[in-house]
Amino acid sequence: MSFRVTQQTMSRNVMIGLQDNLARLQRTQEQLSSGRRLNRPSDSPVDTVSAMQLRADQQRTEQFNRNIDDGLAWLGTADDTLTQAGDMLGRVRQLAVTGLNDTNGPSERNAMADELDQLRAGTISLANTQYLGRSVFAGTVQTSGAFDPTTGVYAGNSSEINRAVSADAGSGVMAVNVPGDKVFGTLFADASDPAGKGILARLSAGLRAGDTTAVEAELSKLDAASEGIRSAHSTIGARYQRLQDVQQLGGKHADTLTSSLAQAESIDLPKTIIDLQLQQTAYQAALGSAGKIIQPSLLDFLR
Repeated sequence: MSFRVTQQTMSRNVMIGLQDNLARLQRTQEQLSSGRRLNRPSDSPVDTVSAMQLRADQQRTEQFNRNIDDGLAWLGTADDTLTQAGDMLGRVRQLAVTGLNDTNGPSERNAMADELDQLRAGTISLANTQYLGRSVFAGTVQTSGAFDPTTGVYAGNSSEINRAVSADAGSGVMAVNVPGDKVFGTLFADASDPAGKGILARLSAGLRAGDTTAVEAELSKLDAASEGIRSAHSTIGARYQRLQDVQQLGGKHADTLTSSLAQAESIDLPKTIIDLQLQQTAYQAALGSAGKIIQPSLLDFLR
């Protein structure tokens, strides 16, 4: 059985082939101009799904890194604050021990008490240190200061501020603060004291009164409070180091995701350029061949 190939059929088939060649050429030009192999899901549904999963993982990793940066800033602020507070308490102890010396008279002890009051005010100011408008040692309470500057009463709570730093189920969430009541204890105010005074205020009062027995009693409490600050300082340092380790691992994971996403989405530039040149040559050749095959007839001119 024979088939008759008409001029119209031949013209239609030639045009379909030219359109296919032009579509491939246009797709390659688009990939070359965008630098991406995947510009729409239809380019490769399987690779598109992989790329979407990689991008979701990348966004999650970037959020973890932002949380780590925030946590490091919180812990760094607390670390600097406790370093200064420790130095001040060291000076407080030095004054208290000096005040126990009987060679010091009332005027000398009053001068020491005055300096101790200033150290108390300075330590409270440190305890009210803020980061981004929030008190570092107030727990989760939104307040401008963790401790009342006058009475020394704690205005925060004992809750910890947590940050999600990794996808690990067990250790992915870390506390980035230490509540002030656990750090400074009864240095500024003490509910068990009849007047509510803290260790520092009682030391100052003992020096002014020349009561060496009271000063000696408060010295042991001061040492315990100083040990609490050193313990909190050590905890903050350990958390800071751990966050840095997690940050380093997160950076490596982010690099891996970026590389995998580039393989899934990006083009092979040399190969794409060669493909474009070959397709341009093929399209030009196809146009030339079509011009020879499809000859215009008298009807084409009469239309």
